[in-house]
Amino acid sequence: MNSNGRATATLALAGLVSGCVTVGSEVVPVGKDTYQMSMTGVGFATQANTNIKALKAANAYCDKLGKHMVPKTSGESGVYGWSPRQNNLVFMCLDANDPAYLNAKPVATEQR
Repeated sequence: MNSNGRATATLALAGLVSGCVTVGSEVVPVGKDTYQMSMTGVGFATQANTNIKALKAANAYCDKLGKHMVPKTSGESGVYGWSPRQNNLVFMCLDANDPAYLNAKPVATEQR
């Protein structure tokens, strides 16, 4: 492959990768052991991909604190291929022996 072919292939690959980018907000404290963040998926990122990345970011944040993540609420918005997909996640970072962690209930996702 000549240098023009490699450059074209590189640009095409960059275009494909940039078509499914997710961008996270900063984590903001909103109460005792409670935090909020949002994740925005642009291009062809799916809602599921955006949600999973938000959960991973929340887990990583709690890990830095030496605690465990418990989701409280999760709200979705956006239309695939038309507008950015967003996940607004409120979560808690709790100790392993905290009763709220030990008795955590599943969280339903709200769609807007």
